[in-house]
Amino acid sequence: VFAIVVFAFVVYMVPGMWGAPLKSISAFLPPSATQDFDLSTVGFAAAPAPSGTKDRKYYEIFHERGTPKGFEPYYDYEEGLAAAKQVGKPVLIDFTGWNCVNCRKMEANVWTDPKVVALLRNEFVMVELFVDDRTELAPAEQYTSTYSGKKINTIGKKNSDFQAATFNSNSQPLYVIVDENGKVLLPPSGANYDVNSYAAYLQQGIDLYKKR
Repeated sequence: VFAIVVFAFVVYMVPGMWGAPLKSISAFLPPSATQDFDLSTVGFAAAPAPSGTKDRKYYEIFHERGTPKGFEPYYDYEEGLAAAKQVGKPVLIDFTGWNCVNCRKMEANVWTDPKVVALLRNEFVMVELFVDDRTELAPAEQYTSTYSGKKINTIGKKNSDFQAATFNSNSQPLYVIVDENGKVLLPPSGANYDVNSYAAYLQQGIDLYKKR
């Protein structure tokens, strides 16, 4: 019986080698960006990459290894706000991490849904902030946190300090919808595996932004 169970599990995982989504174990898999191809993204066209995309701050650190295929977020909060002012869209801040199990599950099970994809890509400026990245900040960017009193010397510590000091939270994922000035439009949301509920949350943020 044990051999049959193991064999069945192996058979289930085999299609993943060719890009098939393995949603039941997606929380324990590496970020989808590390896959050469991903069948869960074939239902929608490639995201438009505006000119200068690769010049975004920290792009070379996070885009190829951390960002789900099909999305073109910013990786610096201030840069994302500046872009939102130019295009007139709300900002979705995604506090995530390399080792965030629930983040991988959201990306694989919820962000691949066509209606969620359409909202994220067309209605928001996305900002992905990794809270556990160990890349050292330039000496001029390092500082001592007024919130925790700790030395902030890496990108991850900077993003984590920003999340805790601004939104009083240190859990991931945390999704925060703000306007182009950084004003929070509705209470932040954590992991929500109900596609319709998460899509409704995104739509509520869009509606509130347009009604300002």
